[in-house]
Amino acid sequence: MYQTILTKAINETLDYAINRQACVLIQGRTGRGKTVAATAWASRKKDAYYIDCPVSTGTADIAAAVASAVGTAPATLEAFLTGHRAIIILDECARLIPSRAGRARALEYLRRLHDRTGVALAFIATDYFMRECSHSGLGEYLEQFIGRFRDKLIIPDFISREECADILRPYMEPTDELLDFAFKTANDKGRGGARRLWWLLQDASAAAVKMHKTLDLTFLRSALADYEGRDRLPTR
Repeated sequence: MYQTILTKAINETLDYAINRQACVLIQGRTGRGKTVAATAWASRKKDAYYIDCPVSTGTADIAAAVASAVGTAPATLEAFLTGHRAIIILDECARLIPSRAGRARALEYLRRLHDRTGVALAFIATDYFMRECSHSGLGEYLEQFIGRFRDKLIIPDFISREECADILRPYMEPTDELLDFAFKTANDKGRGGARRLWWLLQDASAAAVKMHKTLDLTFLRSALADYEGRDRLPTR
């Protein structure tokens, strides 16, 4: 995977977590590339386990998900993790938030798992997760859980021109005209953010290769039109 200023920041946060066996939070809006960067980082690490959180606030389901990811049974999970320099990356962790404070068992289970085994935990979420954990009657109940975060990477909604340039470089040299297009596309509110720009580049690149032509702004504009359902990509 190519590196951007954002993927580098996510990598540094995950490195911090596993090196210090810490709990960390990676927070950003949908489409900012959190999952792509985290899974790419995990694929390069021996003891990194990625989990797409189950839609459950109970202990059994999250314990089963963690055990399955690391390759053991729930009954032997703590013994397996104790003494290992491992990290569990929990994506879409807002699914673990209960409707009532007394039912926040999944989050409390993860806190105890960290305390008992020393395993690093990385929570990936939108701002909804911390907002709900801190308010809605959960704040006092989850005080110990929230207090475990030793590092928080808060990803800005705004996608800078520097980040756009990093995304463009594997495909083409980021000229001013291309940067203007990428910047406007990535920051078009509610349209997918950086993830949308990646998709457009992939589609435009595939079309250019198919037509034996050089990828340029025309292909990107056609891909954008196709993405928004206005037209199809050029076929000749």
